[in-house]
Amino acid sequence: MTGKMPAFFALLITVSFYIGPVYSDDKCDDTACTITALSFELSGNVLYRLGADGKTKLYDNVAAISMDAETLYYIRIADAGWIAGIFKGTAEESEEFDLPGKYEKLYKFIGFNDVFYFLALPVIDNIDEQSNDNPIYIRFNPDQLVYQSIEGVSDFVLLDGKSVILKNGSINYNGNEVPLQIPGKLRIAELIDSRIAFISGDGGTEVIDLPAGRSIYQYNANSVPEIPDEYNVVIEFADKIIRTDNDSEPGESIYYQILVDGAEDSRTVTGSGEVVKFFHLKLDSGRYHIIKPERWELDRIKGRYARMNNIYQPAELKIYIPENRIIKIRVEYNGKDYIIDQSVLYK
Repeated sequence: MTGKMPAFFALLITVSFYIGPVYSDDKCDDTACTITALSFELSGNVLYRLGADGKTKLYDNVAAISMDAETLYYIRIADAGWIAGIFKGTAEESEEFDLPGKYEKLYKFIGFNDVFYFLALPVIDNIDEQSNDNPIYIRFNPDQLVYQSIEGVSDFVLLDGKSVILKNGSINYNGNEVPLQIPGKLRIAELIDSRIAFISGDGGTEVIDLPAGRSIYQYNANSVPEIPDEYNVVIEFADKIIRTDNDSEPGESIYYQILVDGAEDSRTVTGSGEVVKFFHLKLDSGRYHIIKPERWELDRIKGRYARMNNIYQPAELKIYIPENRIIKIRVEYNGKDYIIDQSVLYK
């Protein structure tokens, strides 16, 4: 897939390596890791200045460089911590700033408008804490001495100088947060026309209109989603109760009453719990809805159906309805707990 990239994304080179007890001196070969930007060259983790008489070594242990117009940004590793630097225009000397915090791995780095943006794994000082490879996103403005961080970010890019942040299964741009429908470890694969983001993961690719705050489509390598017509939510109910050999009686006759956004909608058909029951809804897309299923069972003594005690009820579901897709929700009862699974229905 090709597209037009904003100018400040034209060059982004990140060489990930470690510091502290897990630092590695291993270098990749020049062919794989040499990049020329403006009058500079990053070869392995060494930054050089290029001139008429050849190249002059500037810094070792440079983890990443990024270019914005006539400015070169870099992050290098020193004994005392990480250092951010800027070469502006034809300046002979760089400006350098100590980066707050301690980090052991750099995932991504962008410099833009004299601000440093990067994704890194922090050093955990408390040995009892587990990092779980949980990176943090940093925005560092040295001119204003502003340092901002967000935990749990898995990827980011810039759009019109604003951050596009991928975190906890949602993407956020300019205050608009869009829940994503594809599962697994996600990344921002591409940004085109200064508005459309392609988010990719093991479960496929999702297409987001960032300024509009809309998830408009998704697909995977082998199939495309079912297109909604009369409904865009299908709920499947089934009991999966393990019975003993002596317990040959069929399950209780039940049905589920469905409430949507606090109002009673309708109910499933009545039948044994083991018989799968389907319920279809047509809900407004692009927003959350609260779906509350209520289980009703036949009281054989009273000869009528009664709402089960709350401890036997499934939890209410807060569901985001994307555009151009059908959400399938499976509610399975094992006699003690409910197992709820949500997915997009594919052809």
